[in-house]
Amino acid sequence: MYQKLSNMLRIKYLVLACLLMVGCGFEPVYQPRTMAKTPQVFKLAISGNNDNAYTSYKLRRELEMWLPTISQKVPHSLKVEIKLEEAYGDIAFSASAKVLRSQGHLTAHVLVFDNRSTPIHKATLDVVSSYTVDSSEEFPTMAAESGARERLIRNLAQDITHELSLMNVPEHVSDEKVQGSIVDVDNRA
Repeated sequence: MYQKLSNMLRIKYLVLACLLMVGCGFEPVYQPRTMAKTPQVFKLAISGNNDNAYTSYKLRRELEMWLPTISQKVPHSLKVEIKLEEAYGDIAFSASAKVLRSQGHLTAHVLVFDNRSTPIHKATLDVVSSYTVDSSEEFPTMAAESGARERLIRNLAQDITHELSLMNVPEHVSDEKVQGSIVDVDNRA
């Protein structure tokens, strides 16, 4: 009997707490109203070969975070195509020919097209990041390479954002409201 009464009190307190939160303007943390939908203002296509599919995916996600910054300058009807090239290589060796340091190099060839599919801007952006190689341990080397890749992607996304923000848009490019979208990552060579 006591346990039944205790459960009924818990339910009443839970209902009361919910009503109080609704009445005071509480909004859930997982989706505030201001961030519910990010407007997609232009078309973005990222391509590369299958070796850098992860890099293409991560770059797309980084650029999506920068969309509000880019959208202030880039008209709605533009299409941005980015072709990635990624390479890793050794840059420092010990006297016994062990690798001491490696570097990653990420290049983005950026093409911007107007609503008539005419190229209006072209840029090639490069970023480089290096990391220490520990030949006696595999995990620290893999973690260092992963960290270098993340730095490359983040820096390249910032460079692309900066390039698009400073781009001169010709007069003939209209700013009509075209349904914008982000094209799925295309991993064709």
